[in-house]
Amino acid sequence: MVLVLTLAAATVAAADEFSVSPTRLRVPATERVATLTVMSSGSGVSDGQVRVMRWHNENGRNELEPTRDVTASPPSMRMKGNQEITIRLVRKSKKPVRGEECYRVLIDKLPKPAGSEPQVAFTVRQSVPLCFGGAP
Repeated sequence: MVLVLTLAAATVAAADEFSVSPTRLRVPATERVATLTVMSSGSGVSDGQVRVMRWHNENGRNELEPTRDVTASPPSMRMKGNQEITIRLVRKSKKPVRGEECYRVLIDKLPKPAGSEPQVAFTVRQSVPLCFGGAP
């Protein structure tokens, strides 16, 4: 019985996998736009959201804060099996960056709504560093 449940859970998890490329973004100080690709390798439909958070290090700890300095488009998505979606990340300020501005792009695969079948629902998150300016 346990083996059957384990195999069923593995099948469900594999059906809705997604990946992100590239895994880090560095944008020259004079540029304002970056792109990343979200790929679904599953056969089902998945919903997701994209958020950008300001990222800095405070006393050796990573800190994330909400920001409106960088916009992600589209901010939400519905992915079908074996689909790719390009996400544009735009820094709103037209002034060149002095030093370095760093953010984290959070891509969440949202759980499916509760249905008639029992299931474990959780959010899967990819976190991609995005830095404007700084060292190449």
